Amino acid sequence: MSRSPRVAALLDAAVSVIAAEGLRGLTHRAVDARANVPVGSTSYYFRTREKLLTGVVALIAEEELADIAQAEVAEEFASAPPVRQVADRFAGVLAHWLGPERERTRARLEILLTAGRPDDETGTELRRARERFVEQARLLAAGLGSRNPVEGGRIVVAFAEGLTYDGVVRPGPDTTDRATLRRALETVLTALAAPQGAGAEEGG
Repeated sequence: MSRSPRVAALLDAAVSVIAAEGLRGLTHRAVDARANVPVGSTSYYFRTREKLLTGVVALIAEEELADIAQAEVAEEFASAPPVRQVADRFAGVLAHWLGPERERTRARLEILLTAGRPDDETGTELRRARERFVEQARLLAAGLGSRNPVEGGRIVVAFAEGLTYDGVVRPGPDTTDRATLRRALETVLTALAAPQGAGAEEGG
């Protein structure tokens, strides 16, 4: 989605407000203050709080999908089996979300836990974002040979969300370290890929 630099800056400020103060602290004035812009700037672009929050959800989803698209496998795993490569690439994304982008991740979790009824704008945007992530995970599961990539994709997303939540509420080397995350992800991805291997052995 194309945005002006001013709108992007306001949404970034809104993310910071949510991460620091929770959704209760999200007001147009709070975003104006965080972005260091004149009072009324945020309400000019986002007439209601609902539209502001929907804009934040869309921004976070776009940025996280971009992180996934740009993620790379660490050099030492370049020749590793596919499951290990995928696990390392995915672990790199999660480590990024729990490290440099921790504030954004905290804001996303706050929104997921406390906002978005199914019939409002925020709920619709949250559902759209989740569907995009599940589709990415479905393709990943299919590429690994899962017999049920739709269910496999949902499992991957749910597991990744669990790791992310754990890393935010219980930060430390055991929850945010890329190697630790890779080992956890490899366990789940191996299980998803196992049916293909089993079928090959049976057929041989």
